[in-house]
Amino acid sequence: MEILLTTRACVYCLSRAENLTNAKQDIERMLAVYDPQNTLADQAWRVVPVLGNISKPNLGLDEETFQKLAEDMDLVMHSAANVSLIASFEKLAPVNLDGTRQVIAFCLKGNCPLLFVSSFSVIGNQLYHEVILHENELDIGQGFEELGYERSKFCAEQLVREATNQGLRWSIVRPGNIWGDSETGCYPLFETKVRGIYYEMILALVETGYSYPSSESFDISPVDFVAKASLHVAMNLELSCFQTYHLTNPEPIDFNQLMSLIREHGYNIRELSQEDYFGALYEERMVRGGKPYHSAFTDLLKLFLGDTDLVEQARWDTSNIDTLLAPTDIRCARSDQRLMSLYLDYAVQRNWIPSVQKQRPLASITDEVHTKIFLEDLFEQTMVS
Repeated sequence: MEILLTTRACVYCLSRAENLTNAKQDIERMLAVYDPQNTLADQAWRVVPVLGNISKPNLGLDEETFQKLAEDMDLVMHSAANVSLIASFEKLAPVNLDGTRQVIAFCLKGNCPLLFVSSFSVIGNQLYHEVILHENELDIGQGFEELGYERSKFCAEQLVREATNQGLRWSIVRPGNIWGDSETGCYPLFETKVRGIYYEMILALVETGYSYPSSESFDISPVDFVAKASLHVAMNLELSCFQTYHLTNPEPIDFNQLMSLIREHGYNIRELSQEDYFGALYEERMVRGGKPYHSAFTDLLKLFLGDTDLVEQARWDTSNIDTLLAPTDIRCARSDQRLMSLYLDYAVQRNWIPSVQKQRPLASITDEVHTKIFLEDLFEQTMVS
């Protein structure tokens, strides 16, 4: 959408849809999320779907089409990824690594620059140490045991950087936790197969009315900031070539502050100790509507019950992106009451969460321990930036 608003470019969008009609419908549906008034209807022709598959040789295209597209492109923006938080590295590799290899080959074929969308999660297990990840750093001794997604993005960045020796011109952006538009609240709550885990978190908090204390840093990076900053990086290659930028909130709040913002909006969020909260989840004693409560967020928390002693302590330097954006009006919105209320109101409007007035029934904590149910659908329900 940002490209249509601020440039005259045509966008060729690789799609795995069965046919061009379905591909166009997918594109129009996503555009409508961020442009509900359909103000860009007369510009939709500039988005051209191309049927293919990023993980296949030549992006799933025949040789002639691959060659022609590569020669015609001025810039490639690669953000496609399998974003499951719990899938194994091996399951993620076909899209996140092989796909990146195919995109690199495409760029080299046409001698066009690449904007690669990575993730701030390349920090791996250093997340739990008092370190600052600077933007042009990648390997700072982090490990990735049981962190398949994080490892896949780290390795994909390595592929991009190594391709410098083959003549690839590149820039990398690392978004944080991507939330809705900071002016409209818009976010694809129903239009994709995977939702942002933090919207799943909001749903669980509102439905149960329970939370727990945590002083861990909590990044909120509005999607419009990420989109505008990414495009600015891509359009200023003379400055951004071979550079990496953190698109994270320069003033993150902590989880306790986030809970305060939700309460100030009017929702009833009761606080349990971490021991009581996680114990109730693990023993299936958090009950709503007569049944143990389950959601993508609470089921994901249960996977990490043994790691509740780990505290996120890392920070992300934003000096490079701050300098690049200084001459512009592109800024990351503050994580304040205005922003959180905007997001909550939008979630109510889209029937993702109940309104403050309809926040019933809340969950209760029982003494009866229920049979534990193993997690089943998280591969399709969890997401990270």
